[in-house]
Amino acid sequence: MISYFFRRVGELIPVFFLISMIIFFILNAMPGDPLLYSRVENPRVIVQDPERIAKLREYYHLDDPLIVRYFFWLKSLFKGDLGYSSMYKLPVLKLIKSRLPNTLMLTVTAWLIGLIVAFPIGIYSAVKKYSFLDYFFTVLAFIGISLPTFWFALMAIIVFSVFLGWFPAAGVQTYGISGSWNIFVDKLKHLALPSLVLGLVQVAYWVRYIRTSLLEVLDQDYIRTAYSKGAPDKRVILRHALRNAMIPIITIIALDIPYFFGGALIVETIFSWPGMGRLMYEAVLASDYNLAINCLMFITIVTLLSNLLADFLYVLVDPRIRLGSKAV
Repeated sequence: MISYFFRRVGELIPVFFLISMIIFFILNAMPGDPLLYSRVENPRVIVQDPERIAKLREYYHLDDPLIVRYFFWLKSLFKGDLGYSSMYKLPVLKLIKSRLPNTLMLTVTAWLIGLIVAFPIGIYSAVKKYSFLDYFFTVLAFIGISLPTFWFALMAIIVFSVFLGWFPAAGVQTYGISGSWNIFVDKLKHLALPSLVLGLVQVAYWVRYIRTSLLEVLDQDYIRTAYSKGAPDKRVILRHALRNAMIPIITIIALDIPYFFGGALIVETIFSWPGMGRLMYEAVLASDYNLAINCLMFITIVTLLSNLLADFLYVLVDPRIRLGSKAV
């Protein structure tokens, strides 16, 4: 297990460097430079203080070749020096630390909602295939797949915030509330709508994958043998069928974790949720390259860790994968 884990980590290291290089080159190929926002905010700064602009260009290595700038940036990244945001005039690391808890709270809640809703529906649809509820859930899944996230979020705000008044329409917390319990309840109310929107969008996809994967296993001979021996339905489905169907399901669910961080951009923007997705969006619009690159690298790290998590779960579900890797 340990050797398998470290081998997978070793395979992800060159992928990390390749992706970091692609992100750096693409963002630096865009018009402008890291000082663009400063010039737009104060057009006279370049006339009033050209020496300061020259020092900033030297600090960001803007006059060096692109490959040299990449290695300077990579060196600073490994030192933990993420630089400063030209838009916020704050260290990038401080900005990420302030936004990351909000994004984690939103994405983890949405991911758990997706799992809790998708698994029972997917299993029921597979076991009771071609039943009325199976057709009903299938239609709902296709509708959910077809709906754009931004439209779903806007409809949720109109129905549950404007008409019914059950949940706040935006923000993380209502200002002026005191008391630990009141603050906790208020944050839950603000979290409910964006997390439900983000989680339920993925439910439509996951239900289809879970149903399809489980149906393939339920048609196998060893499942019929288990039923013929008088094994209870619950044991056959959960212990035999579902476990053998988990490999493709793990692939989809684990590799969708980065979607919750990147896809949260739309939800965070619509609900004015101060998270990483909205921060990255604002950084790209303001040509804040330093902030944008580090936000994208954060998504890259989440993606690689999701792949590593999927590999680890593969071995837990099916130990033959580990044995197969030793044979190779």
